[in-house]
Amino acid sequence: FGADALRLGLQISIAITAATLFLSAMFIQRIVDDRRQIAESEQRFRRAMEDSAIGVAIVGLDGRIVQANPAFADMLGYTRSEIEALTFLQITHPDDLQIGRETMMSLKEGKIHSFHFEKRYLHKDGTPVWAQLAGSVIREEGTGRPLYLVSQIEDIDARKQAEARIAEAETRWNFALTSTGQGVWSLDMRKGGTTYSETWAKMLGYAAGELDGDPDRWLTMIHPDDQARVAEADRAHLAGETPFFEAEFRMRHKDGHWVWILDRGKTIERDAEGRVIRAIGSLTDITQRKEAETRLMVSAAMLADEKERLRVTLQSIGDAVICTDAANRITFMNPVAEKLTGVDVGEAFGKVLGHVYWAVDEENGQRIALTRPSASERPHCDQNTRAVLVRRDDTRCSIRQVVSPIMNDREEFCGLVIVFQDFTDARALQR
Repeated sequence: FGADALRLGLQISIAITAATLFLSAMFIQRIVDDRRQIAESEQRFRRAMEDSAIGVAIVGLDGRIVQANPAFADMLGYTRSEIEALTFLQITHPDDLQIGRETMMSLKEGKIHSFHFEKRYLHKDGTPVWAQLAGSVIREEGTGRPLYLVSQIEDIDARKQAEARIAEAETRWNFALTSTGQGVWSLDMRKGGTTYSETWAKMLGYAAGELDGDPDRWLTMIHPDDQARVAEADRAHLAGETPFFEAEFRMRHKDGHWVWILDRGKTIERDAEGRVIRAIGSLTDITQRKEAETRLMVSAAMLADEKERLRVTLQSIGDAVICTDAANRITFMNPVAEKLTGVDVGEAFGKVLGHVYWAVDEENGQRIALTRPSASERPHCDQNTRAVLVRRDDTRCSIRQVVSPIMNDREEFCGLVIVFQDFTDARALQR
């Protein structure tokens, strides 16, 4: 019995030792695996950091640059060793230091866990360089204590300079238009919508800034009869189907009446997908012009009616009537004139008067001149009862003619009206 107990104890001791060795081997293997994974992870991070096209920096909570990649060093004109000997305060533009300090404090206190903002760095030669930063905080496992900040830094200096040039051009353009009484609008989706100049707002009875914001609000202010047409023109330009936007339409004034507007605009920036980022345009109050056009249309309609009544009257009367323009070309002949002259109106229209109408004095056979009055002469009617009309076939008839000049409201000569009658029978009786 004693030997069996001894054998059992020995077996148990061996089993415990083997289990311990097995567990130790597993633990050692896990440590090796963990170290390999950590090394591989560090290698991947280092490779990604080294090969990144944009700047990457690891910054301590004291502001010291712990590690920087070549792209970040090149952006600011330093070597890696030079930039890693500096703090972020030393390479930040003085006017942008505050945003860096506030971000660092918020990360330390746990108020934020990541950040994204734009700021200016200082190049080694002292010139400012605009950059866009995005990053997060690295915390200690277990305690959650912040250790470092990892930042991605994109060089946006070229974009900022382009924006500054555009802004300067817009300022000059805005001033030029505003000084001529035109309103100006600017759409910037990055800044959240549309802004309108004071002149633009005043056109519609609003205070400066009262309409700023919603980029689609202006569409809701358009007269219902104009909305579909204007919305389609706007859609076509936003879609890139037209090079610019231009439309005339009515917009509701703040007090309720309608104002006629000429709106011109153009997209000046789109994103990679073609969506509009920025657009600018001008607004002109054309109410007076539209009212004048309406009055002109009414006057033209009335004139057309009057002209038609006159035409019907002249066609119906028993006297022959020929009208000319200032160059003595025939513009009208009624049927009686066609019959007396023997010339069809279709042939006569546009011809010089002498080719159709030739009147001579009954006694001396000299042509009776039909001319415009001289500048010093007051316009008057010229009557002649001793005229003879010579037709193309050389037949003749006595006529009584009345010649009247046509003068406009500026006393300018516009043509002649010749009214004549066949006076042959009456002249025969007189003889």
